[in-house]
Amino acid sequence: ATALEPVTTIVVFSGEPGSALPPAAFEYWYAAEPHYIAGDYDSGITTLDEGLEYHPDNPGLNYQLACYHALAGRSPEAIKHLKIALAGSDGRVAGWAREDEDLDSIRADPDFPKLD
Repeated sequence: ATALEPVTTIVVFSGEPGSALPPAAFEYWYAAEPHYIAGDYDSGITTLDEGLEYHPDNPGLNYQLACYHALAGRSPEAIKHLKIALAGSDGRVAGWAREDEDLDSIRADPDFPKLD
């Protein structure tokens, strides 16, 4: 980032110095959220999938993809992404998955991961 005005402070986080890419994983979640609110899960999935190009194992992106796929009626994809999210480094994922109503449609699936 470069300031165009004198005495300007620029704050940049979660990026590589000198590069605008890759966007942080949370930016894809943020961009997908309006689709979620509108019930347009397919468009949300498309947005989140773009983030996997840069962050394939990101627990947050994969968790959101699990939710969107579950809400769209795609159990196998939802479970695949939930398993990736649970295998990641974010210890909060199991807690989210225990309580999140977005995953209710896949809880009875025999492949739904144990959340002990």
